[in-house]
Amino acid sequence: MNYYITRDYIRFGAARSGEKLNGVKFIVSHDTGNPGSTAYGNRNYFDRTQPSASAHTFIDDKYILEIIPINEKAWHVRYDKPTDNRMYGDDANDAAIGIELCFGGKINFEEAYKRYVWYHAYLCNKFNLDPKKHIVAHSYLDPERRTDPQNAMRPRGVSWGEFLNDVERSLQVDFKGNKSTKNSNNAPKEPVVKGISTTLPIGEGAEGQFVKEIQEDLIRAGFPLPRYGADGIYGPETERAVMQFQKRFGLLVDGLVGTNTLAKLQEVLKQNHSTIDFPLPEGIWKNGDEGEEVSMIQRALKHLNFNPKYIDGKYGPLTEDAVRRFQSMYAALKNDGIYGPNTRKYMLMEIDDN
Repeated sequence: MNYYITRDYIRFGAARSGEKLNGVKFIVSHDTGNPGSTAYGNRNYFDRTQPSASAHTFIDDKYILEIIPINEKAWHVRYDKPTDNRMYGDDANDAAIGIELCFGGKINFEEAYKRYVWYHAYLCNKFNLDPKKHIVAHSYLDPERRTDPQNAMRPRGVSWGEFLNDVERSLQVDFKGNKSTKNSNNAPKEPVVKGISTTLPIGEGAEGQFVKEIQEDLIRAGFPLPRYGADGIYGPETERAVMQFQKRFGLLVDGLVGTNTLAKLQEVLKQNHSTIDFPLPEGIWKNGDEGEEVSMIQRALKHLNFNPKYIDGKYGPLTEDAVRRFQSMYAALKNDGIYGPNTRKYMLMEIDDN
């Protein structure tokens, strides 16, 4: 085995019911959506707060950490999304394993990605799954709300198609006994991973799956490609759309898709999805304020189970207490009960995860 799998299960509660899966029919690939959060950081959060959401496994550059047994259910895709039932004849929460990629901050993406690829291949081997047929991105099952795991991978130069190719390669090399890949001690070598070698930036003349996925995201972000659409060819039309996007969001306007442009594109898509049902106001709001903006904050707090009791548009002691309790979950937030830009950012992240 190339990597150790650490099993440190959370306690039973809303995040872990103990119900058994209906067999493992497919895998749903996620990212945490929270840059810098580690595998154990997520494990401790779910164990402590017990939200009505979860995943089986979190992977960073140090751990492949199973927090829920892979024969139990985890709540990682909304039940009201029909695509998983149509594709696999069952719901993701009832018949799939959810895997989260940790990224950003001090996490070494290359090491985390290798473990992410390897663990997908491990599960495909264990449950006799075909990577090209039985691994699905969360973004495909819930496109109105989610952009993962492409949110983590694309800014680092990895397309969804390249990721699936890497899993297939790891399955063949690391688990199917290809003797030519073993050393003199008959121990497998490091997983063969190619996706992380994609060169950024990319521009006019590039072709392939990575280009096609960028084009699809540009269209979803409101920058249409009316003549050729998402055809996988980076031509003048795509270049113009990229330049328009860069101009709109204050980036260097060069028509090239590099790390900054990819990161901003994923951020825009994620914010668009997060604010559909629970929009949140800009600015600073505190005890004594009133208005529709306060009602928006109260609705979001209620959705996140920090119920301010009344949605009345009045920022009183109950709303202040709810905001303070939310802030206490994050070391990066000042626990002062005042709603501002940083609190808004973390609330949007939590809304997206729920």
